[in-house]
Amino acid sequence: MKYLPLFLVSLLAILTGCSNDAKKGDGAAFGDSSDTINDTPLPERSGNPDTADYDTLKSETVFFSYDSFTIEAKERPKLDKLANYLSNNSNTKIVIAGHTDSRGTPQYNLALSEKRANAVRQYLIGLGANGSNISTVGYGEDRPASEGENESAWGQNRRAAPGILR
Repeated sequence: MKYLPLFLVSLLAILTGCSNDAKKGDGAAFGDSSDTINDTPLPERSGNPDTADYDTLKSETVFFSYDSFTIEAKERPKLDKLANYLSNNSNTKIVIAGHTDSRGTPQYNLALSEKRANAVRQYLIGLGANGSNISTVGYGEDRPASEGENESAWGQNRRAAPGILR
């Protein structure tokens, strides 16, 4: 009987702490929506992103073909602009978050999303960006930009999105 309060507190903690905050498309596990750019969590960020930084990065999401981590020619101007921005703002640290559509196994999609993020990082470094200011993360299919199961939705989900680290 003397352990009943401890048991109830533990049970309450377990029940309230075990909700799945990291559901597909839900950024709740990483904070509110102000902690995201292009639905991508911004780890280690404090304060609000500068408006110019946010606007620059929001438009620089790179999209990929199915089952590919090759940066297509039509996507390169976005990265050229981003590399120029990073060169002019040498203290800016970014994270490139790779994503996939829902097709494929979770393990395959995680690896592909990491390859996409790393391909963008390497491209930026090749243009003169400081590699020590660019982190990468792969989310696989877990953070879709679009929930649909069709080519339009899949095309929006095959991406690498930059975000600011503070």
